[in-house]
Parts: sequence; structure tokens; C-alpha cells
Amino acid sequence: MRRTTAPQTTLLTLLFTVLLCTCVRAQEAAVSGKVTDVEGQPLIGATVRVIGSVIGTSTDLDGHYELEVPPGRIRLLYSYIGYENYDTTLRVGVAEREFGVDVEMTESFLETGEVIVVGRRAFGQAQALRIQQSSQVTQTIIHSETFNKYPDVTIAETVSRMPGVSILRNINEGEIVQMRGLPEQYTAVALNGQRLPTIQPEVDQSGSLVLIQSNLVDEVRVVKARSADMDGDAIAGMVDFRVRHPESKFEIMAQAGAGSNFGFDGNPDQASGITQLAGVVNSELSDEKVYVLGAGSYLRHGRGTRTEMFEYGDTDARGRNLYSARPHDTNYDTERIGLVGAVELRPSIYNRMRLSYNLSEIKVNAQERLLKVDLDGDRAQRQTTGWQTDRKLNLVALEVENNFPKTRLDYQLSFSESNEKLIDRLTNAYNGTTGADIVTPDDLRGLDRTADVGAGPLTAGLRTQQNARLEETVAIGSVNLTRYLNNKRNSFVKIGGRFRSKDRAYGNRSVAAFPAAADDLEPGASPALLTERIVTTDDSLATRDLIYDAKQRIWAGYLMYAANFSAKLSLTAGARYEYREVEARDETAVNVADEVNVLPSVNLTYRVRRDRQFRLSYFSAVGYPSYGTYRPVAAPMPLIAFRQNSLNNPDIETTTSQNVDLTFERYGRRDGLFSVGLYYKYLDAPTLLVTESENNASVQFSYLNQITSANDASVAGVEVGMYQSLGFLNEKLRYLNVNGTYNYNYITVDNAGRIDDELPLAQAPRQSANLSLVYSNPTTRLNLVLAGNYRSSVFDRLLDGEAVYRNAFFAIDLSADYELIKNFSVYARLNNLTDHGYEEYIGESGDDDSLLRSRAQFGRWGVLGVRYRPE
Repeated sequence: MRRTTAPQTTLLTLLFTVLLCTCVRAQEAAVSGKVTDVEGQPLIGATVRVIGSVIGTSTDLDGHYELEVPPGRIRLLYSYIGYENYDTTLRVGVAEREFGVDVEMTESFLETGEVIVVGRRAFGQAQALRIQQSSQVTQTIIHSETFNKYPDVTIAETVSRMPGVSILRNINEGEIVQMRGLPEQYTAVALNGQRLPTIQPEVDQSGSLVLIQSNLVDEVRVVKARSADMDGDAIAGMVDFRVRHPESKFEIMAQAGAGSNFGFDGNPDQASGITQLAGVVNSELSDEKVYVLGAGSYLRHGRGTRTEMFEYGDTDARGRNLYSARPHDTNYDTERIGLVGAVELRPSIYNRMRLSYNLSEIKVNAQERLLKVDLDGDRAQRQTTGWQTDRKLNLVALEVENNFPKTRLDYQLSFSESNEKLIDRLTNAYNGTTGADIVTPDDLRGLDRTADVGAGPLTAGLRTQQNARLEETVAIGSVNLTRYLNNKRNSFVKIGGRFRSKDRAYGNRSVAAFPAAADDLEPGASPALLTERIVTTDDSLATRDLIYDAKQRIWAGYLMYAANFSAKLSLTAGARYEYREVEARDETAVNVADEVNVLPSVNLTYRVRRDRQFRLSYFSAVGYPSYGTYRPVAAPMPLIAFRQNSLNNPDIETTTSQNVDLTFERYGRRDGLFSVGLYYKYLDAPTLLVTESENNASVQFSYLNQITSANDASVAGVEVGMYQSLGFLNEKLRYLNVNGTYNYNYITVDNAGRIDDELPLAQAPRQSANLSLVYSNPTTRLNLVLAGNYRSSVFDRLLDGEAVYRNAFFAIDLSADYELIKNFSVYARLNNLTDHGYEEYIGESGDDDSLLRSRAQFGRWGVLGVRYRPE
């Protein structure tokens, strides 16, 4: 990459522009219908207009009319000579595309009648499907009306029920989302269209979704193809979480629940309780002008795990013989807080402004007790570690749109800040020797943490303390100008610019101390959990606080053309220019790199008929490496993750891709959907995680990670999705819905000779599937959901030159909601009924020569609660 400086003139111009305001991407809504007299005869030339605007039309020879209106509260006036005028109000949602209004008018000497609205306006999941059907690019949308029925703990688990999507789990909670068989770093994550910062020091783009609570999200959009007005660094696609926003109708909701995690009562001092609280207030403060929303969510979950880990060979070399085991248990007490606040101003039907704030925070208190036994040298260690991690995200966004007869101008400005803190990870370790007659190779499997592994007590060893902090800020500004080419506004030229700035700082401080006196442990006992910070005056034991800071700047501009050639055929085509500059520094050096990418895209939609359509897409995209990996320091960097260290790689390459996508969608009765997608992706220089284990004579162990590049990779896949009521089989089954997805990927990789090229991309599942049965009966006021989630085994990383796989995963969850009396409901959630274990293998699980490296269980959990939601 070449070195250069950022274009200062461009920067100042963009900053000046985006400081004006920002924009909601609204869609014009089509209002159509028929105007007749009381006998049903069409009224030719009747006038239909929007009060307070220049929007209007007249009925044709059949009494039909059609006009385009912007979102908001719209007053329609119908008039005809000799007939009474009719005045009615419609509320048009931001994303609503069409609905019908038929009017029956009475002569002026008769008693005035009323406006009869016979068209059905779409709400909830029905509205989401309408938006999906008319979108410019291939995407899948799920509304809270649907996913709030599911027993999902995190929003990542909700997303995993959508075609082409799978997730990675942490302590059995969905955390990282990935799409279409690609590693998580190639999936962009956004909140209300604003890219989220990342809270992991070794990767850049795969932010943790545990911060986003599902009951604050109104809609999830999984965008699978790019158009020119979208960010270029989304090879797999983008997941956009749309949080609740102000509506014109008054709304209030409150819910509370309690439950427990089952299965680990043997862990000392384990908290297993669950508490859930949520509330929403939405109101119109000023008639048609000011709308406000406030929402909050709280979740506390206590859970534990028991884990076994195994090493093969000996301390210095890999082999096939089992020589070391590490049984340990861990207690987690997790607390999540989420807040959403928004104010929306609508001075006219042409203009709107929204200011929103989102806060998400998660706190984890953990305690781990470990026994490590090495037959190589007859060494043993007992260790107790306690720590707290805090993650927080603040996002402020200003969105503004201005609609004119032929032009739309919109702006947006957002600022987000995230940080992750590791607070006082205190470790108390005792070393000793084992008795050869007590522990043999056969005893290592199934060894319990409390096992007596020595002829005598262990003696005091090492006490350590670690603190770390990662901070990242993201500022985004953009402007978009759309010029419509016809009165229906379905063909246009769009031009715009976007500036994205990311700044990160990471620091880590470690202290080690040897106790003056040796403490003895009884056989099978764990060391006491440290509660006080280690105090030392020896500066040689402390690392510097700041390890690196880094900056990334992306300037982008695009030009896009969209046209509806007929009722059946539409097209969008354009190109995006992106200039990226990265600067990473430590106390002594700085690395600077830059690059330019031009990214074309074409999206074609052909509608066989109103409810059936094909989509064909081609687009180029990039996958930017973590700008943290450009840091100058070559020494291993301790990470927040326990016993993990990272190496820099300033010569890392940007991943580029060429993508082709073909999708068929059929929209059925009762808002059903069936879709089939075929896709192919060619990646140049995909990234790969390479890990080396580190052991020493004091039985301390850790892992050294580095992000590197393979040569190239290809992914060809098929995805199938279905959401369908079974009423078409039998009317008695109309309340039963089947929601199913299946995804298969064929992956080939050239790993530059590092390992067997038959291995897939890291973290990329070959298969994933979901099947849900949803029973929703408004007559009995009962909702039931039985949901299954499957993901095949995945290649995780290279460990000491060997491929490590995670096992296949299958979970079953259950939920039920019942309305006791009007507006009051009770609900129940049961999760992980299969209590599926998590396992790692050296070699693919199921192969004859594979070796079990680790296994863990997390138990089942359930919640009972009550909800108040007046209509």
C-alpha cells in the first residue's frame, strides 16, 4: 500500500455538509382507489388532493385515481360538483408503499355520509414483507411482531432464524452473526443504518450483538446484496437493527419476568437467577408535529459452566498421546441494560427530523476455579481467578429529510462510542507435583476439578492482576440527493457522499507478585478468591498502560441510477468510490497505509406477477482488516480474553470480492413467503487466524494469535426460506405457521500451503437450518412457539499447525404467551432444552483420527413473566 495524506479539502467540505443534519430514508406511498356515488357508479373527474400541499389528481373514466404522498399524517379531500366534500386523515408509515382508499360520495342535498376505507393497510410483519418485496436489493426483514414470540435471549439468536444467517455462541448465548458461509468479519452490523463500533481488539468488524436487546428492536433487516449507496465493506451483507422510533399512535407496554438456570448447582457460590424488565412509552405531544418515544430493558442472568480441556504430545511438541488436562468450572453473573429515546419533528408533510439516543451496556462478573495436571514432569496447578468485564455502547443520531416535488435531499450525522473494560482480573495460583501412582494417562479424561492429584499439599506460586481498556469512537456523516425522473417517482438518479471516522485506543496493565509466605491447600481444595488489588513498587513487573492507538478514515462517493421500465422490470445500477487511510501508532513508531477501491453494483428485479419475482445482483465489495493489526509494536499484546495474546501484521491485505446472487420470492396468502437463493462469491486474500500455544515449566499457559491472509477462496451456496400458514391445507390449520430456513455452502480455499486446501473458511458452516412451529390464535388468545436451531461443525483456527474444529450444534427452545384478561398476558420461555454440549476437536469431529480438545455444558434455563399492553 502507498503512503499519502488525507485530502483536507474533501474532509472539510464533508464535515461542513454533514453538520447540517441527517436523514431518514423515506419511501413515497402510493394511495389509490375508486370514487363512486351511492349507486356504485364511477365519478369521472372527481378531485383528490392533499390539504396543505400541491399534491393532487383527478379520477379517470372508471373513477380510479392514484397519487404519491410522503410519510406522515396526510389529510385527503375528495370533491365533485354537486356532491358533498369528504375529508379524511391517513397515517402513512415511513416505509409504507401502498394502500387503497375507496370513497362513496353523496349528493349535496342528502345527508352527508362517511369515507369508507376498504383497502387493507399493512402493519407489523405484513408491512415488513411489503417493504421486502418492493426493495431495490435482495433482503429479508423480520418484525418484532414475529420475533417477540420467540424464546430468544439475544437478538443474534433472532437473526439466526433468517435465511442465509448463522451465529457463533459464547457461554451458550448467540453473540456473533455471520452470513452466507463467510467468516463474521465480512458481515457489517448497523443500528438504525449507522455502523456500530467494535469492542474486540484483535478484529475490527465483528461486533458483539449481546449488547443489543431484542425487546428494544422493532425490525431486523438482513441485506444480502449491495447497491451503490451502501457501504462497500460488506462482502457477506449487512444486518441492520431498527430500534423503536416515535409513532403517531399512543403506546404503552410493561413486562416483568423471573426464572432460573438449571444444571450447575454443584458450582460453589453460583448465582442462577434470571430477572427481566422492559417498558415502552410512545406518544404524540403536538398534533401532527412532535412525537416522542422512551423505552428501556433490563436483564440479569446467572449461569455456570463446567469445562474440560486436553493437550496432546508434551510441553514442547504436538503429538497424539494425551499428557495434560484442565478441568475447571466458571460462574457468570451477567447484567444487561438498554435504553432508547427519540424525538421526531414533522413541521410539514415534506420535512421531518429525528433525534435519537441508544444506550446498551453489559456487565459480567465471573469466577473460575481450575486444576491443571501435566504428566510431563508430574506437575500440577490449582488456580482461582475472578474478574469483571464492562461493555458499553452510546449512539446518538440526527436524521433529517426534505421532500420536494421532483427532488429529495437528506442528511445524516451519527456519533457512537463504545468501550470494554477488564477490571481487576485477579489470579491466585498454587503449584506442586503430582503423585505418579495417583494420576495416570487414563485418569486425565473425566478428571474433576476437586480431584486429589498430589501426594501432599500444593505450595504457593504466583498471584497476578490484570486491567485493560478498549475505547472506540465512530463518527459518520452523509448526504444524499435524489432527482426523480417522472411523476410517479419510481425512476431516479441518486448521488451522495459519506465520511466514516473510527478511532481506537487499547491499553493493558499486568502486575505479578509472589506471596512472602507459602499457603498450603488441602487435597482437592481451590485457592481463595482474591478480593484486593495487588500492591507493588517494582516497576519492572508492570507493563505500560497504552499499547496502541489507531485511526481509520473512509471517504466515499457514489452515483446510482434506478428505473422501472415496466410493471414487471426494474433496475438499479451504480458505482461507489472509497478511499481508506489507516494510521496506527505506539509510543515509538507509526504505520500509515491507504488504498482506493471502485465498487460497481447492478440489481435487477423481474416480476412474473404481483406475488412472484426474481432478483439478479452483481456487486463488488471489500473486507477491510482490523486497523489494530497495523500497530507497529511486534511484541505479543495481551488481550481482554483470558490467556490470549495477539501479534501485529502490518502487511495484512484487504480482502476483495466479486459476488453474484439470484433469488426467487413468492409472497403468498396470509403474509406468507417462500424464497430460494443461489449465490457465488470469489474472495481474494481472505483472512485466517493462526494460533500458537505457549506452555512453560511453571504450568502457566496462554495462546498467541495472529491474523494472516490466505490466497483466495470461493463460496457457492443455496438458501431456502419459508414462512407460511398451513391454512391452505385445511382451514382448521390457519392459526399454525411453519417458519423454516436451510443454508448449504460449498467452500474451496487456497491457504497458501499452510494447511490442507480442503479446509473451509474459518468459522464458516457448511450447513445451517432452523425450523419453527408457531401457533397464534386470537380467539383463544394463545401463542405457542417450538423452535429448533442447527449449525454444522466449523473450522475455527490453526493451532500449532493443526486444524481445530467446533462440533455441530443443535438447540430446541419453547415459548408460550396467553392473554389472561384484556391487555394482561402471561408468558413462559424455556431455552436450550437439548442442553447441547460445546466441543472442540483437533481434526474434524467424527473422523477416526480426531482428538477431543475441550467440552463444556451450560445447562437449561427458563423464565415466567407478565406483560401489560393496552390496545
